[in-house]
Amino acid sequence: MSALLVVLEGDAFARGRGQASACPEMAEAVRQAIRGRLAQAPARDARMARFLGAQREATARLAPEALAEIAGIAEGFGLDPAEVFEFLHLGCLADLAAAPADTDGCSAFSSRGVVAKNRDFRPEHKALQRVFLHRDPAWGGRSVLCLGSLGAPGAWSSGMNSDGFALADTQIPTADHGPGILRYFLMTRLLARCASVDHALAEIAALRHAGGGSLVLGDASGAAASVELRHSRVDVARGAWVAHTNHYVAAPDALAPVPHSAGRLAVLAAALSADPACDPRRLLGAHAPEAVCRHAPDPSPTLAGAVWD
Repeated sequence: MSALLVVLEGDAFARGRGQASACPEMAEAVRQAIRGRLAQAPARDARMARFLGAQREATARLAPEALAEIAGIAEGFGLDPAEVFEFLHLGCLADLAAAPADTDGCSAFSSRGVVAKNRDFRPEHKALQRVFLHRDPAWGGRSVLCLGSLGAPGAWSSGMNSDGFALADTQIPTADHGPGILRYFLMTRLLARCASVDHALAEIAALRHAGGGSLVLGDASGAAASVELRHSRVDVARGAWVAHTNHYVAAPDALAPVPHSAGRLAVLAAALSADPACDPRRLLGAHAPEAVCRHAPDPSPTLAGAVWD
C-alpha cells in the first residue's frame, strides 16, 4: 500500500485524530505549516474577530462534524482547535483585510464523468500531501477518497465518493463574506451525502455560505456543473463540460484575481471545446500558452494533480 494513502475510519473526531496516528513523524511539519501561516496572516482587527466568532456559531449549526474533525486533528498533532479553525479561514480573513495573501493557481474541470484538478498551493504543503480514504458509519456504507493535506479536514482540495460523485475546488478572493458554511466543510459534506450532481446542487442551494471560491462537480452519469460561492449569491453553470480557475465568471468581484487566472481558464476552455474527452493528465500538464502546471518561482506551484474518473 502506498505511504501516501491514509485510511481513516470512524466518526469525525476519530477520523481527524487518525491523521496523526497514521503519520506521527509528520506532526512537527504540520504544526510548522499551520503556525507559520498564522504568523504571516494580516493583523486581526475587530471585523475579523467578529467574522470568526460568527463562523464558529454557523459551523456549529451547519457542520458540527467539521468541528469534531478539527478537534481530532488538533489533539493528534498537538494544536489548539482554535488554531486549526482560524488557519482554515485565513483566505476569508485576508479578503476581509483586502489583502489576498495567496496567488493560488488551482485549475479544475469536469467533463464526461471525469473531474480533474491541479492543486497549486504553498510549497511547505508539498510534504503534507496525502490521499485520504474516509469511512464513517454515519454515511450508510458510502466511502470517500480525497486529496488534501495532513492537518486539514476531509476533502481539502478534491475527491470522489463510492457513488462516483466527484468534486474539486479553486480559491477565488471575494469581498462578499459572511457567516455560513466554509467551502472546505461543504466539500466533505457533499461527498458524504450526495450521489449525483443534482443532489449536490440541491444541498448547496439549501445552505448559507461563508463565500469564496468555486466548485466543479461531476458524476457517473456524465453530468457536470460549476458553482461560484459568495455569501450573498451562488452562481451555477451546467454544460457538457465546466472549468474554473481563480476568478468569478458570472459577475466580477471587488477583489482582483491572480493575473494568470484568465489565461489558464482560456487554455482549459480551448482544449475542452475542441475535445471534451481529451486526456485530463495532458491538460493538467500544459505549460503553454499559459501554464496550467505551475512551477517556482510562482509562490503557489503545482503540488499535485488529481483525476477522478
